[in-house]
Amino acid sequence: MSQLYFFGIDGGGTHSRIALTDREGKVLARSQAGSTNIYSAAKEEVLENLSVLLDSVFKSAGIEKRELGAGCLGCAGLGREVEQKIYRGFMDTLLGRDFPVKLCSDGETLLCGGLEDLEGYCLIAGTGSIALGRSKDGALVRSGGHGYMLGDEGSASWTGRTAIARTLRSLEDRDLPTGMLPAILKAAGLGESGELIKYVHHDADKAKIGALAPVVTAAGREGDPLALDILRTGAEELAMLVKSVISQSPWIEQKKLVLAGGVMEHDEILTGKLKEALARDFPRLEVSSPKGTALDGAVMLAISLGYGNSGVNIL
Repeated sequence: MSQLYFFGIDGGGTHSRIALTDREGKVLARSQAGSTNIYSAAKEEVLENLSVLLDSVFKSAGIEKRELGAGCLGCAGLGREVEQKIYRGFMDTLLGRDFPVKLCSDGETLLCGGLEDLEGYCLIAGTGSIALGRSKDGALVRSGGHGYMLGDEGSASWTGRTAIARTLRSLEDRDLPTGMLPAILKAAGLGESGELIKYVHHDADKAKIGALAPVVTAAGREGDPLALDILRTGAEELAMLVKSVISQSPWIEQKKLVLAGGVMEHDEILTGKLKEALARDFPRLEVSSPKGTALDGAVMLAISLGYGNSGVNIL
């Protein structure tokens, strides 16, 4: 069989990355461009950015489209059928109809890259939160990921929103005592507690509210009772996401879990309590930080699509 090449794309709302590799996963070229998320940019702009990504790595590596074996694009929301149809149209335009491209969520690519394996579990807690499980043949289960208005428990946005709500309750002697109010107001750019109501309902988006999470972590380090209780509750919620995907997938053999996202990187209190809960409930579960990236996972999935899992070094 002649040499074929593979690409993986880690699509983002601000910028996107691509890697072009051989069948062994050796990177031949990398590039980046703007948004490839249709909810962050116009469809015409997304198509143009995908074209720029592909053309740039082809040129850098000195290959032609006909030498491609398969590709993978991972992007937020791309696990849904409606979005997949749109991106399938993009790929038909750029690479020809029926060219093999796996279209999937960025959670699936992060699971594979983070574990350096096509099977296992992933818990992501950043601005939002979601847990995923994947078998080697691509069967998926998920829990959470419903957005900040319906869930995202344990995430930065949940932590910030909960801190505001419970601090206001504390001011009315309906919750644990806390000294977080001055730091919350400062971080939000507000002057007094009454402004928080308008801020949450009319001014702040999930990113702004999520930016308040470090206030809770800092207060927790100082022993603030309310902050510590919020972080404990967040850890319990994240542990329940993991429990949900494990209970849904007895057919997943690899009992490995990767913890990813900004909360896992920066909040040692919540992460510590989460690990304690997981060790208690799932003593055989191997828990780790990411070994690779979502871009690495996209490449792995592209090679798997092109050659299958047998006899191919996709790590």
